[in-house]
Amino acid sequence: MSSGSIGERAVTNPTSRSIPSLDGLRTLSVALVILSHSLAYIHGEPKSFPLLQITALGKSGVDVFFVISGFLITGLLLKESDEKKSFRLKRFYLRRFFRIFPPFYLFLGVVWILWKAGVQPLDFRSFVTAATYTYNYLPHGTGWVLAHTWSLCIEEQFYIVWAPCLVFLGRKNGIAAAIGVILLSPASRFLSYVLAPSLRGNEGMMLHTRLDTIMFGCAMALLWKDERFNVWVEKIALPYIVTLAILYITIAAPCLSIRFAARYDWSIGYSVEGLLISIVIIYAVRTPFSGFGKFLNWGPVRHIGVISYGIYLWQQMFTGPNAFWTPLNLVAVLACAELSYWLVERPSFRLRDWCEKRFLPRPAATFPSQGNSATGEPGGPV
Repeated sequence: MSSGSIGERAVTNPTSRSIPSLDGLRTLSVALVILSHSLAYIHGEPKSFPLLQITALGKSGVDVFFVISGFLITGLLLKESDEKKSFRLKRFYLRRFFRIFPPFYLFLGVVWILWKAGVQPLDFRSFVTAATYTYNYLPHGTGWVLAHTWSLCIEEQFYIVWAPCLVFLGRKNGIAAAIGVILLSPASRFLSYVLAPSLRGNEGMMLHTRLDTIMFGCAMALLWKDERFNVWVEKIALPYIVTLAILYITIAAPCLSIRFAARYDWSIGYSVEGLLISIVIIYAVRTPFSGFGKFLNWGPVRHIGVISYGIYLWQQMFTGPNAFWTPLNLVAVLACAELSYWLVERPSFRLRDWCEKRFLPRPAATFPSQGNSATGEPGGPV
């Protein structure tokens, strides 16, 4: 199969299950998070390793998640517009609701029980902001068990903002908006530090200061069929460049982040990592039969990616300061994720499909054809 046909699939199929290598990339990203949270705290005590900044690997893993999210969500929006000449915001948010909320609020329910039982330290404000997806704007939240919800908040806020923006802007202006966010985000981080002193320390967690990483994925999906973009891709997405990108993301970037902190992350760090992650994703999706692609699409690796949302939710319960009895704690994480997938997520998907057929039988709106700015083919506004 040619790389072009693979690229076509990546933005036209309805689910990430159909996109080569994407589940495997999710596996690698969640593995970086767990490695960071588990090995940085062995038996509850922080540890350090020479030449490898374990504590910063989790940030790299979350960055991979962000770029994948922007790529997938934008691809799904473009798919519906191209195929239906319409877009249903209700359908989009219905599907996001059943994908995100049931596993998350099950996790929060367990956290509530453990908090009230005195097992997990927490405070009411942190719990409420996590439950309302505003934790990333909470100054100095407490409690390790909910500390990872900042990234989930960014994801949910991204869904709310980006879908209607893309419908309104269209494909061509959407590209400009995505690139604009990427270019302006370093200034946004510094301005936020100066103008919002109460939120200092949150510059790496808030939507307006961290959206650029997701926008790399959005821009990639919007440009996927563009001829000039693909000429550039053919020159850049090469095995040795991808190898160097992976080494930078996993070794150099964590070291630079620890050594220079905001001076690196805010200025060029997030941007450089977003670009390099995009290159890795392009290569992995376009070459599923390469050695790297075969590994990412290997059954066990793909399965971890399928349940990665549950893994990310529940790992916080058994890692960090709670990382006792390593590696048995990792078995507990996998067990919770499997139970979440089979008992909560899959039934939720079936209920989602039923609700979609029952309550959203027809497109809610039809937009006039404006043409596809990337291919010249007839298409909707996105």
